[in-house]
Amino acid sequence: MKRVSLFRIATLLVVFLCCALARESGWFVRLDNGIAEQRMAMQTRQASGRIALLEIDNKSLTSIGVWPWNRSIYADIIRKSFDAGAEELAFDIDFSSKSISEEDQTFAEALDNAAGPVTLAVFQQFATARMEADALRFNRPIETLSNSAWLATVNVIADPDGFVRSFPLAQYIDGELFPSLTSTLGGQQQIEATNQLINFNIDPASIPTYSVIDLLDGTIAPDALKGRKVLVGAGAAELRDTMAVPVFGVLSGPKLQVLAAENLILGTNLQRAPHSWVYVIGTLAMLPTLFLLLFGPFNTYSRIAGLLLLATGIEFLGYRLYADEHILLDTGILLVTLLTTGVIVTLADVSIKSILLNLSHRHGKSISDLLDTIVRDSLTGIIIIGTDGRIISISQQAGAMLARFGYDAKKGDLFARALPWEFGRRISDCLKGSPATQTSADHQTLSVMRNDSTRYFEYSITPSLIAPDGKEQQEEDKVVTLLFHDITDAYLEQVRLAYAADHDPLTELFNLDGFCNQIDGMVTDMTADAGRKGLVVACQARRLEKISQMLGPDYCDILLQQIGQTLTDSGQFDAIGCTDHKRFLLFKQHAGEEDIAGLTETIHQCLDKPYDVRGHSIIVGGQIGVARFDPDTMQTASDLAEAASIALDRSLETGERVLLYSPALAADVHLQRLLEQEIVSAFERKEFELYYQPQINLKSRKIIGCEALARWNHPDRGLIRPDHFIPILEETGKIVDLGRWIMQTACREAMSWPDPVTVAVNVSAVQFQRSDILQDIEQALELSGLPRERLHIEITESLFIAETAAIIEQLNAIRSHGIKIALDDFGTGYSSLSYIHQFPLDKIKIDRAFVKDLPYSADSLAVINAVTALARGFDMQIIAEGMETEEQAEILRLAGCHIGQGYYFGKPMTCKDFASRLRLPSMDADTNTERNLAI
Repeated sequence: MKRVSLFRIATLLVVFLCCALARESGWFVRLDNGIAEQRMAMQTRQASGRIALLEIDNKSLTSIGVWPWNRSIYADIIRKSFDAGAEELAFDIDFSSKSISEEDQTFAEALDNAAGPVTLAVFQQFATARMEADALRFNRPIETLSNSAWLATVNVIADPDGFVRSFPLAQYIDGELFPSLTSTLGGQQQIEATNQLINFNIDPASIPTYSVIDLLDGTIAPDALKGRKVLVGAGAAELRDTMAVPVFGVLSGPKLQVLAAENLILGTNLQRAPHSWVYVIGTLAMLPTLFLLLFGPFNTYSRIAGLLLLATGIEFLGYRLYADEHILLDTGILLVTLLTTGVIVTLADVSIKSILLNLSHRHGKSISDLLDTIVRDSLTGIIIIGTDGRIISISQQAGAMLARFGYDAKKGDLFARALPWEFGRRISDCLKGSPATQTSADHQTLSVMRNDSTRYFEYSITPSLIAPDGKEQQEEDKVVTLLFHDITDAYLEQVRLAYAADHDPLTELFNLDGFCNQIDGMVTDMTADAGRKGLVVACQARRLEKISQMLGPDYCDILLQQIGQTLTDSGQFDAIGCTDHKRFLLFKQHAGEEDIAGLTETIHQCLDKPYDVRGHSIIVGGQIGVARFDPDTMQTASDLAEAASIALDRSLETGERVLLYSPALAADVHLQRLLEQEIVSAFERKEFELYYQPQINLKSRKIIGCEALARWNHPDRGLIRPDHFIPILEETGKIVDLGRWIMQTACREAMSWPDPVTVAVNVSAVQFQRSDILQDIEQALELSGLPRERLHIEITESLFIAETAAIIEQLNAIRSHGIKIALDDFGTGYSSLSYIHQFPLDKIKIDRAFVKDLPYSADSLAVINAVTALARGFDMQIIAEGMETEEQAEILRLAGCHIGQGYYFGKPMTCKDFASRLRLPSMDADTNTERNLAI
C-alpha cells in the first residue's frame, strides 16, 4: 500500500512538472486559446451601436463597376456622411499612391472642408515575400491627403497560428508614434505602444453595417449615421481584406477594427492572468487530488469522477474570471495534469499488460486463423509479406487483379517473382527501412504497364513488428502489408474531368479559369518584381455571329478551331485560352508596350487569312484589346484578363483594330453599362425622339422622301446614336415597343409635311419574331391617316436567317397592302446576292462602306456597278447611303443609282426642320452648299 501511495504521489508531481515545462515551452498555447474561445462563445453580447461600418461590398463594386475607385467618390462619401449626421469618419483604405491629380485634389478639398474629424490609415508591411525585418515598408497617405487628415495605424497582430487575438493601442512606424484606428474609434485617450487582447463575445452582426453605394445613392436610412463614428472599409471578398479570428472564423479587416473598438467602448477588453496565478491554483488543487488518490474508500471509477469534478470546478473558476472580471486564466495545464494523472493511475490499477499477455497466449491461434480468413475473403487486394520476402497471406481479390498481368501469386511465394516490379520495389524498400522512421503510408497511386495496357492502382504499404507465436522476444519480426485496388476507370475519369475543368471543349485551349491558373504564377512573379513586364491580349473574330447565322453554328465551331490552331502555331505566346464568349486570350511574358505592335500584327495576320471551312473560303478579321501589366491595379491573372477583355469590348464597339486598356477606358465601359441600365426606364421618361434624313432623286435633285431615325435624348448625355442603344433593345425585346412607337410617330408627323413625300421606317428582325408587324403597320396608318404608298419599311439581311418561308409570307402580305420594302445595308452580309430573287423587295440600299472611299476606290466602284446591274435585272430601285460630296453623288448617278442619302444632302433633322426643308427649292450641284448651310 505504501509503495502504491508513493507511486501515485510521484505520478502527480512528475505529471505537473512535465506540464509546467511544456507550458513554458508553449505547448499549451493552442489548448488555452481553444478554451478561451469557448468561453467567449458562451457569452455573446450586442455592440453599443456607437460605431457604424460603411462597407465597400459586392453591391458597391458592381454598381460603380471599377476598382480602385476614383478619389472623388471618397470625397462624396465624406460630404454625404457628415450630411447624414456622422460624428467622426475614418477610412481603412490605402491612399499611399497617387492617382489622377484632379481626383487627389478633390479628395483633399473634401478633407479640408469636412464637418468633423477624418482619419486616414497608415500601416507597415513587408516589401519582399521573405518578410525580412529590414524590408519593412511604411505606407502612409500621400502628402496632399495626409496634411488634411488625422492619421492612425490599422496594423493588427496575428499569433503564430495565423489568428488575430490582439491589437495595438499605438505603434511606432518609421520612428513616429501613431495611435491605432481601433483606439481612435474606441475613444482611448492615452497613447502608448502596448497591445490589448480582443474579447470576441460581441456579435459582429449587431454592428450597424451599411453599403457605401446606399450612402452615395441616397437610399440609406435617414438616421443611420446620425451621432455615430463611421468607418469606411472593404467588405467584398474579392478585395481580400479578411483575417482569421477566434469564435467567428473570418472577419473583414474593418469589421475587426470596429469589434476591437467596441471592446474599449463597452469596457470588455481582456487582461491575461499572471503566470503565478496558474501555479498557485495548481498547488491548491493538489490537496484534493492527493486526497482522492491516497485516502478514503475510493475505487477507480470514483477517483476518475472526482478528478473530472475538480477539473470542472477549475474551469468554472476560469469562466467566472472571464465573465465577471474580463481576465483570461490559462487552465489548460491544470486540466491536462488532472486528466493525465487519472489515466496513468487507472491504467496501473487495471494492469492492462497482464490481461493482454494472457489473452494472446489463450487465443493466439484462433485470432491468427480468423485474420487469415478475413484477408482471404476481403474485397480489397491484400498481401502480407514476411521478413524472408515470402507471402504470408493473400486475398482472393488480390490474386484476381494480379492474374490480369499474368502473375499467379500464392501463399509462400517470393514477392519479387509473384508481383509486378512496380509493387515489388516499394515492398523491398519498406522491408529494408528502419521501423522507427516509418509510419503507415497514405494512399498513393501507382501505374502498372504490361502489353501496351496501363492500369492504375491506389495502394498503401504498412510495416509492422510482431512477436511470433505470441511470445515476448528481444527481436521482433517485421511484416509488410500491401493494400491495393484497381482505380483505372475512376482515375481516367478524374484526369478527364480535370482537363475539362481547365480547357475549352471546342478548341481544346485553356478556358478562362485554366488560362488564369496557367499564368497566375508568372503574374505573381511580376507583382513581386517591379521590373518584370507582361501583356495579355484579347481578340475576337468580327463576323462570327453573322457566319453562324448564315451557314450554321457548325461552320463557326470549325472556324474557331482553325483560328485557335493558327494562333498556337505562331509560337509567339506563353499561354493561349478561349473563353465561353468565343474570344481568345493570349499571354506574353517579358513583353512591354514596345512589343504590342509586333504581337498584334501577328494576331491580325492569323485573323485576316482566309480559312477553308467545308469548301467556303471565309475571312473574318477581328478586333484586339491589350492589357499591360500594372502592379498598382492588377494583382492577379484575373485582373489582367479582365482588363484585356474590357479593351476588346470597347474595340468591338468603336471598330478600332487595336485598343490598349487604361483606367479611362474602364470608366467608359462602365458608362456603357450604365446606359444599359438606364434605357429600361427611358420609355417611361419619354426620352426617345425621331429625326428625318432627306432622300434625294439624283436626277432631279428633289426631295422624294426621308428615313426616320430614332435618337435617345438622354437628360445628362444628350443625343445618343441608335447604334449605341438599338442592340440593347433588341436583346431585351424592348425594340418591339420602340418600333411600334416609331411607326406611329413617323406616320403621324409625315401627315404634317407640306409635300406628300415618302417616309422609310426601319423594322428589326426581332419585331417580325415577337409581334404582328403587319397589324402594327395597319394600326399606324389608321391612326395617322397616312396613304399607304407614302410608307416604306427597311429591313436587313438578319431577318432571313431562320424560318424563311414564314418571313416571305409576312413580307408578301405587307407588300400586298401597298407598302414598299427596301433591303438596308446591302453588301455587308455573307451571301447577300442569294436574297434578291427569294424575297419581295422593291429597293436595295447600298451600304455607306462602299460609298465613303469613292471616287478613289476601284473595288468599291466595281461592287456598286455589279449591284446596280443586278438591281436593273430585277427592276429594283437603288438607294446609296453616306454621300458626303458632289463628286460621289455624280458618280453614283452615272452608275445607275436612283436615290441618294447622306450629309451632303442633309443631316438627320427634327420634324419641324424637315418640313421647313421641304419648302425650299429643289437641290442642284451649284446650290447644294448653300442649302446645307440653311439647314
